[in-house]
Amino acid sequence: MIYTRFLLSMLFVLALLASAASAQGPVRTFVASTGSDANPCNRTAPCRTFQAAVDAVAAGGEVVALDSAGFGSNVSITKSVSIIASPGIYAGITVFSGVGIDINAGAAQDTIILRGLTVINQSFANLNIGIHLKTGRVLHIESCIVSGFKNGGFGVNFEPSDSSDLEVKDSIIRDGSTGIWVSGINHALIDQVRLENCNFRGLVATDGASVTARNSTASRDAVGFLALCSSASAEMNIENCVVSNGIDGIDADSAAPFTATVRVSNCTVTNNGTGLSNLGTSSVILSRKNNTVQGNEIKTSGTIGTYSPD
Repeated sequence: MIYTRFLLSMLFVLALLASAASAQGPVRTFVASTGSDANPCNRTAPCRTFQAAVDAVAAGGEVVALDSAGFGSNVSITKSVSIIASPGIYAGITVFSGVGIDINAGAAQDTIILRGLTVINQSFANLNIGIHLKTGRVLHIESCIVSGFKNGGFGVNFEPSDSSDLEVKDSIIRDGSTGIWVSGINHALIDQVRLENCNFRGLVATDGASVTARNSTASRDAVGFLALCSSASAEMNIENCVVSNGIDGIDADSAAPFTATVRVSNCTVTNNGTGLSNLGTSSVILSRKNNTVQGNEIKTSGTIGTYSPD
């Protein structure tokens, strides 16, 4: 009798867990060019837009593009989720106004992964944003293209108020006003990223941010890399990067009591109007003495010095 009660209790618990999992949605949903948002977003009956598939998937789940198409204009994310397109698949998000991918997830725990996506701006009259994280613990952007966000727009705007992490890897941010903007007490790693033809700034660390850029290129930008302070100190570490054919290559700008610190190692800075520009009264640019800075003017009213690793 006791064993039977125990078994029934266990079956009841398992049924409750299964019911809860079902209520949360599937762990993987799909979109396809032939799909419909009236479908359940599964493999055999996929949805048509990323938004429908994101809404249907369980927190922590995956949204997978099965073939090439445009999959909507604006995607809102409020939970941990991965949106994935495999190599060889074009998975487009076309922005006519507002934000292409707008992230307002849990600040303490939610991780968002965007892989293989193309986010294109089609309205050049608006201050549009490609990818905007307001709240969330971690954002990974991998093998993505973000293009066309000019006229004051941002390719990637990362500005959570809590301490969060951004990783952008193997991606292209081009033809915008600001390529990647990181502000607040947050950390960012930019690795194998091309920042091209940004008519304002390529990569910015500002007001508390700590940003590391490695193995990346800033080309034909008004300013390639910039550490900027107005309300808190910020730092940028630049390693093994090429900064070329812009107006300013690498800039630091801050006023006391805040400090903008830029450390430069093993970089090539060439054919810019100004290669290194430090016009802030409390900002610092430090070179590890292994950089190539040629074909540029150097401007400073602050400190441009050298440092050696420990």
